[in-house]
Order: sequence, then structure tokens, then C-alpha cells
Amino acid sequence: MTDFKQLLTAFERFAYGQSLHSAFVELLDWALLPFKKWDDAESQNIAFQKYQSHPKIKHLTVLITLIGDLSEGFNDPLGELYMQAISNGHNGQYFTPTPICDMLAIMNLGNDTKPGQSVCDCACGSGRTLLAAAKINRYLKLYGADLDITCCKMALLNMLLNSLTGEIAHMNSLSNAFYTGYEVNITLVNGFYHPYYVEFTEPEQSNIWLHDPIGTEVKPVFTTPFEPVRAAQPINGVQGSLF
Repeated sequence: MTDFKQLLTAFERFAYGQSLHSAFVELLDWALLPFKKWDDAESQNIAFQKYQSHPKIKHLTVLITLIGDLSEGFNDPLGELYMQAISNGHNGQYFTPTPICDMLAIMNLGNDTKPGQSVCDCACGSGRTLLAAAKINRYLKLYGADLDITCCKMALLNMLLNSLTGEIAHMNSLSNAFYTGYEVNITLVNGFYHPYYVEFTEPEQSNIWLHDPIGTEVKPVFTTPFEPVRAAQPINGVQGSLF
């Protein structure tokens, strides 16, 4: 059985000679490369050649294999690796423990979910809550957004490794500022379902980004100017006795 310590050791070997953070980002980018849907066969072949020509391809292959093994059962080895080796709680990046995510998913979804039903996490981190929802029904449409692009890539890879469908958006959920979106889907090839993602930058293509209402006029809540309330008697500035 694959142990998390094996993954940590393999990652340290892969990261030798560079910072752990840059090595982790590189790992995510290279792991995502084969899943990207390209516009033509030539672009796809160039991407695969780039993947195979990586100077640390052997270490990379070992890492991705370990991550795949540890991801069985909708687990999140990427998030665990990130917390232990990279973030160390920087900017509050301690992801919600898996049992808590499982509890939240059960409380919000129950047992009455239907295929295609939407689940959204507007601060998804590495995607643990989405994975918890998939444990209940893997045929849900899962949507996640995060301000940290590294977290978005972790969540995206977790979706792909488990053949889930939906979208991951790199955006600010509070201000609605949109940067990059990743549509996640599966396709049937030679009798096997293959997960893939499509990258886009237009917010109108996103199902998470808050769209402007179309064909409706938003009426203001207040119809009259605000008038401040004035005291009936002038305030003398002397504090009275409570008793």
C-alpha cells in the first residue's frame, strides 16, 4: 500500500536543486499537461513531446503514479503534500480536514442527490469539499473557485484524477474578478472514458462567475433620499448616570 511518506520523499528528490514551491508548481503543470484538450493534433503532439523530454521525467513519473495511488477513494494527497512541504500555514492555508469536509457534504447534500445536480465551493482550496460531495454522488456537477492559482490547479488535478465533471475558476469570489477558468469533462475514446479540461479566459464562459442579469432592470431598494434622524433635544455632551 502506498504511504504518504513515500510521496513526500519522492517529491523532495524531484525538487532537489530548486525551491520546494517552484518544484510543486512545476509538478502540477506537468501533471495537467496530458489532460488538456488541444485545438489540433499538432499542438497535442508538441505538448506530449515536451512532457516526455522533461529532464526529471523518471522522478516525475514516480510522483504522478504515487499521487494517483493515494487519490483512490477521493482522497487529497496533493493538498496534504502542499500543507506539509510548501505552505506551512502561510496565509492561513491549512485546508479543512477530510472528515469535516465529509460531514459538511452529508449535512448539505444528504442522500437525495441527482446526477447533474450542481455543487459549488467558492473558496475550494485543493478541492476537498468537492471530493467529499463526489463520495456521495460522483455524477454531480462540481464547481470550485479560489483566489490562489496553485490551489485551483490542485483542485483541477483532483477532479481529473477522479474523472469528475464541472469547472474550476481562478477568481476572486468576493469582488467577482475573473482570471482563468477550467472546464472539466470526460469523453469516450475506444471504449474508455478519458477526463480532459478546456482552459478559457472569458468570464462569460464560466458557470461560476456572477453574470449580469439579462433583460431585467435592477430597481434601487431606496426610492427616497436618506434623511438622518435628529434628536428632539440638543445633546449637552455630559454622560448621565446609569443608575
